Amino acid sequence: MFEQTLREQVFETAQNMVKDRLAYGAQGNVSAFDRQRGLVAITPTAIPYASMHVEDIVILDLEGKLVDALWRPTSETEMHLVFYRQRLEVNAVVHCHAPYATLFGVLNEPIPVALTEAAMCLGGAVEVAPYRRPGTPELAEVAYETMRHGVAVVLAQHGLLAVGVDLSQAYDTAMAAETSARIVYMARAMGREPQLLSEQEIHEMRRLYLSGYHPKPVPVIKEE
Repeated sequence: MFEQTLREQVFETAQNMVKDRLAYGAQGNVSAFDRQRGLVAITPTAIPYASMHVEDIVILDLEGKLVDALWRPTSETEMHLVFYRQRLEVNAVVHCHAPYATLFGVLNEPIPVALTEAAMCLGGAVEVAPYRRPGTPELAEVAYETMRHGVAVVLAQHGLLAVGVDLSQAYDTAMAAETSARIVYMARAMGREPQLLSEQEIHEMRRLYLSGYHPKPVPVIKEE
């Protein structure tokens, strides 16, 4: 049952990437990790999202060994697994070819924090990892080394990678990076440099986000 739930979450996130214009065709990849069972659900290689089904999502272990699969996993599986092995708080990875974030990767320029949502979700500028060929161990290595304890990294000439405690957080992080990149691009297109948030404000917004941003039910007030 848990495998089906994990598959559904990964599938839904992959479909959302297309809806939100973070990817098209078979671009990018998504995974989620169940630490208790030591199993990862990850998108398959080369299957377009438009024709993908929940059962196409691959189940494998932390070493990349297939557990339950109809297809081979994404060629960038190692780029996901390295974060699960090295960072115990990471349980989800979203890799997309978000156009504005990728633009910053082509320019080799970090995405600055221009919005409060970026401050909350990112906690700082998104650095650019040096170019390495897609699907190689070298790409996984530079992605991890550049991000380290952050939550997102731009892959030069390639795309964006975001991590989180779950898929919802990882996806919000990817969206925040792409939105900040788009707003900065638009500001510059107007002939102006955007005004960025201070490091102190970024730190405080991030702290507030991590400590209290979650659904809060309205208290039930009983009538006397």
